[in-house]
Amino acid sequence: MVKSSYGLIVHGGAGSLSLSIKKDINLRRETLRKSAAEGYKILRNGGSSLDAVEASIWILEDSQIFNAGAGSCTTIDGRVEPDAALMLGDLRCGAVAGANMVPNPISLARAVMEKNDHVFIAGSEPLRKFAESIKMELHDLKPTRSRLRQYREYLRKMKSDELKEWSKNSRLLGFYEKRYGNLDTVGSVAIDSTGRICAGVSTGGRFMKLPGRVGDSAIPGAGLYAESNSGAASATGAGEEIIRVSLCKTICDFMKSGLDAQSACDVSISLLSKIRGVGTAGVIAIDKSGNYGLARNTEMMPVSLCFSYREKPLAAVGPEEYPNLYLRKTSVNRTGKLKM
Repeated sequence: MVKSSYGLIVHGGAGSLSLSIKKDINLRRETLRKSAAEGYKILRNGGSSLDAVEASIWILEDSQIFNAGAGSCTTIDGRVEPDAALMLGDLRCGAVAGANMVPNPISLARAVMEKNDHVFIAGSEPLRKFAESIKMELHDLKPTRSRLRQYREYLRKMKSDELKEWSKNSRLLGFYEKRYGNLDTVGSVAIDSTGRICAGVSTGGRFMKLPGRVGDSAIPGAGLYAESNSGAASATGAGEEIIRVSLCKTICDFMKSGLDAQSACDVSISLLSKIRGVGTAGVIAIDKSGNYGLARNTEMMPVSLCFSYREKPLAAVGPEEYPNLYLRKTSVNRTGKLKM
């Protein structure tokens, strides 16, 4: 691939193909395609990978379809606490946790990177004060009707001991209760025409999480990583497991050692599966040469991509669509059920 190649790939979270996803599968596909097209338009016009990643994630945050921004899932006490982060190949990064006072948490993460001396700011009140100090538009995020329906259903399951995922949190329910969701975090990685790379992530977190919980999405090295001599990666799934293996840093380290993006994704997801089990994560990546990769050990990971060597945005939601995403032969093993 020539060095002038540029493009981006976005994801809409890794998880199971639930009934709720099947009902709006076409809308999800089109929203992902719109996200990739918006980011690619910036790259085609000579814009930066940073602007492209931010713009592509705006589309997903605003859609209310994915677990990010306006569509964020609820905490155990029925509120939303979104996290987001951005990272550039020169190691500049910004991250926020509990960013429920702005319409697009990814933009607040960018502001943290560009307008103060820190990397990570957490907590609703500190972030509100920071946002006010830089005159950013404030807009309190509330759960959507569909998220509230999910919340009530999962609250019922937690009370009746049907929900096994948060077994320890269930014992704390009586303390936190005041009155769910898929693992559909959103992310984007891009390379621009000058070779600059960027990774971004935005999420509402995991359903019924404790207030104050910070997952992988806001943590450089875990939910995202970018480094000019290797590439950029963005992860989605069970944040606690992704944090434990520093998944995106691992992918970038493999790319730095000479693997292309697809091989690095394959090996890293294989290692995660062996160490922490399947059904835990999905990843997307771009290496420094502009090759892209994607892998998962979950049933699905909706994605869309658009590159200069084929400008029509490609999108896939269901597993049967994944082979359409490969614009050329790759090292991926398509025979396994848990790998693309």
